[in-house]
Amino acid sequence: MFIKDSQLRGLYQRERAAGNVWVVKAKQRGLNKPVTITLGRVDVIPVNKARQLAKEKLSLLAQGINPNQENNKQLETTRALSITLEDALEEYLSLRELKHTTVKSYRQVISRSFHDWVNRPIRNITRNDILKRYKEIKDGISKRAAQPVKANPRGLADAQKAMRYLSAIMNSYSGDKLNGEALLPDGNPVLVLKDKRARKTLQPRERFLEKEERRALFHHLSIVGHPNYEGSLKTAQADYIAFLMVTGLRQTEARTLKWSDIDRDTYTIQDTKNNKPHTLPKTELVRKIFERNANDTPWVFPGRNGAASMYNVVKNASKESGVAFSAHDLRRTAATIASEHGFTQDQIGRLLNHSNTSVTDKYIQKTTVALRPILQLIEDEILANYEAQDETGVELEDVNLDEAL
Repeated sequence: MFIKDSQLRGLYQRERAAGNVWVVKAKQRGLNKPVTITLGRVDVIPVNKARQLAKEKLSLLAQGINPNQENNKQLETTRALSITLEDALEEYLSLRELKHTTVKSYRQVISRSFHDWVNRPIRNITRNDILKRYKEIKDGISKRAAQPVKANPRGLADAQKAMRYLSAIMNSYSGDKLNGEALLPDGNPVLVLKDKRARKTLQPRERFLEKEERRALFHHLSIVGHPNYEGSLKTAQADYIAFLMVTGLRQTEARTLKWSDIDRDTYTIQDTKNNKPHTLPKTELVRKIFERNANDTPWVFPGRNGAASMYNVVKNASKESGVAFSAHDLRRTAATIASEHGFTQDQIGRLLNHSNTSVTDKYIQKTTVALRPILQLIEDEILANYEAQDETGVELEDVNLDEAL
């Protein structure tokens, strides 16, 4: 029920169970249908204030403007301009077809590096904030004594990765406007690192295992199954590292290999970085690795709840063998061996399943026949006989490490 105001035409009290409210009810210019605008509760807004507000709304209606629509636009603008970093991250991830591991990486990096910003509107993240946080991430990691020295100063790669992720999220909103107002008034704030040349160019990691290092590592892997071996590696873990050595596969690609993806003469990596299945021919050592690790789970290298994590395996093998290496160093080593024996960059790129956008590459078929000579060469080089003696006193002269492993 509507009760007319005694002085102002178009102003009413609307009766409600929870209490009466002031409303304006009048026709909008150009429209015959009346518009109802709620001003607020009668017990909160005095009558004089209600009449003042009503006159403002009636004036807008007389101009052909619907105050309700304007209020909705304002609310929509306010909500959009208040989007938080957490909201922006989730929307960014939902709009892209990213691998599960990439999505996980984004969430981990944002949570770790910008944990105090997740509930902050992205329009309130300034260029000065970016400069300060970039330095904080870099300096914070560099002070951790346990962090090993790599190709770049400690913390630099981590800081740049964090800012690269944040920039990608911000950049997806840099052109957004709502009712003429930019969501990011100064554009992508992460660009300040480029504008001020604050980012040092990362040095590429070029570490690979020299011949003696390869032999030393493979020798250590070969004695893991010996009765007198006292290290922490298991035979399946030794096989896993050997598998990385002779194939050049990425750590996750090898770790998540399933029996269903293994045929008589080939095996296919489904979970690849470029999302393209990668089929490789079996070499003799790879066949033996598969045979030794036969099990009744879906995974070649099973863990408790799926594929084995292999989280500390490379670190433990590096420590025990005395050969400092990472999983990706083994990948570079395979590529280096192939290169030293005359295989071309394109051939090695196909072995490593690198993305290549050239038109020519689209017409070249990557077959297991073409890849077999490269893999065989890498395996032969790593399995070469050598003179050595293990800690148990077992002579390894003229012992083929393929058989030993």
